[in-house]
Parts: sequence; structure tokens; C-alpha cells
Amino acid sequence: DAAAHWQVTAMMDQHAFLQVRADDELRVGDMLCFDISHPCLTFDKWRHLLVVDDDHTVVDAVSTQF
Repeated sequence: DAAAHWQVTAMMDQHAFLQVRADDELRVGDMLCFDISHPCLTFDKWRHLLVVDDDHTVVDAVSTQF
């Protein structure tokens, strides 16, 4: 689970800036999952969305029609 002190400090399109502590054990390749910040931003930028299962395995793709 995410640490209570983690905080998204800024967003830029599909990028999020995450503030963590120096001693947090995050490594390159760790997977962090977020929800969308606003549907219009997501559907306007991406023509296809990937559907994942509970293990974050891609199981389908859907086309957006925004």
C-alpha cells in the first residue's frame, strides 16, 4: 500500500510528480497505480485504453470515441 506521507505535488498531462522520503524503498521498475485525474484529460489524449486485471496484466484494449 502507498505510504501515508506520499503526495502527488504536480501533474502535467499523463505525468505525476510524487513526493516521497529519501528512505522510502522505491526502485526503478516499481509499479505505482493511479486513477485518472479527469475523464476528459484521459479520453482526449488516448485513443486506446488498456484493461488490466487485479495482477495488472493487460487483458483487453478499448477504443475511445471522444
